[in-house]
Amino acid sequence: MTVIDVDTHWEVNDLTPENHPLGPWLDQIPSGIEALSWAIAGDLLRALPDERRPDGRTLLPSLVRRAEENGGPVILHPPHTSTVAERIGWMDRVGIDHCLVNPGSYCLTGIEHVVDDRALGAARCNDFLAEQLADHADRLHGVAVVDLSDPLGAAAELERARARGHRAFFLYTVNGRPPGDVPLGHPDWDPVWSAATDLGMLAFIHIGHTAADFSGWADIGWDRAGGAGVGGLNRLANTQRTHVAQNLIVSLLFGGAFARHPNLTVVLEEMKIGWLPWFVRETSRQASYSLIADWPWDLSGEEMLHQNVKITPLPGLGDIDALEVVAALPEMCAFSSDYPHHEGNADPITLYGEGLDDLDADVRQRFLGGNVVDSFARTGDPLL
Repeated sequence: MTVIDVDTHWEVNDLTPENHPLGPWLDQIPSGIEALSWAIAGDLLRALPDERRPDGRTLLPSLVRRAEENGGPVILHPPHTSTVAERIGWMDRVGIDHCLVNPGSYCLTGIEHVVDDRALGAARCNDFLAEQLADHADRLHGVAVVDLSDPLGAAAELERARARGHRAFFLYTVNGRPPGDVPLGHPDWDPVWSAATDLGMLAFIHIGHTAADFSGWADIGWDRAGGAGVGGLNRLANTQRTHVAQNLIVSLLFGGAFARHPNLTVVLEEMKIGWLPWFVRETSRQASYSLIADWPWDLSGEEMLHQNVKITPLPGLGDIDALEVVAALPEMCAFSSDYPHHEGNADPITLYGEGLDDLDADVRQRFLGGNVVDSFARTGDPLL
């Protein structure tokens, strides 16, 4: 059985401005604790009036306190510098055959601030990651970032990134809206989906990329007497991730993108998992409701969701019902570790314990790798 980890990260902590892929734009990108605060709650912070917007030290008091106690920097994830030797060694120890590898915080917390040159910044990040993974590109498969405000330009960058070894790419929203203000299901996006399926690439919706629109909702009076404090702000900032991801999926479904591109696969990562059975059930009912208009495609909405959408649970992020969903929707679930991030796990297969062993053998095989193998194979460019 082939085990495929669809969500790992490539962190590099010793970058200088000269070798940083976003080096030309570092003066535009928050750093240190401010970068962390924008990564955690940037969409909410943007919606607060300037005079009511907390700085990083105010927003993240627990992390500040921990840093002061430990005598180190304010961080969320433990420091980790990735190397091919370290990563392959870890995979061999825990029993993982292939990893999809996301760029690290050097890219993901910065690229959204490179507004005017996002396409160039994305290309530099893709080249950097490709060079880092090159010595073991047979098992380490990069995930690309692209400027989706220009679908034709994005398709061209996907072709270039695929030539450098990347096998997936990120989708994202801009303050709750689609890039370029065109919904993902619109035919104008077809160059992106055609490129993805022609090139054998999956599309990822990852936490941190589903920025919401908090206009009118952000100012909950956190700093007023009787208010909820910064804890309330932080918790509020993380309430819309799943909703925005759902918007992306229903746009692809009801806009016809899944019908026009049946070999497209979209993978939800670190987006929780307990909501998925309800979402599939209710969205499928909406698709089958024919009182107003007939469903125009051969496959039902439910069949498209099962075929075109995958999700990966993360117990460290609170997915205590992960295996229940895997058993209920076996063709939609994929395995991941989130290594080396703190909400992930360095021994991710063992983490599931006896519950994984208790799954039907076919369900377990699908979860640990089979569904991802099938997703790539449907494009005509298999991973294995």
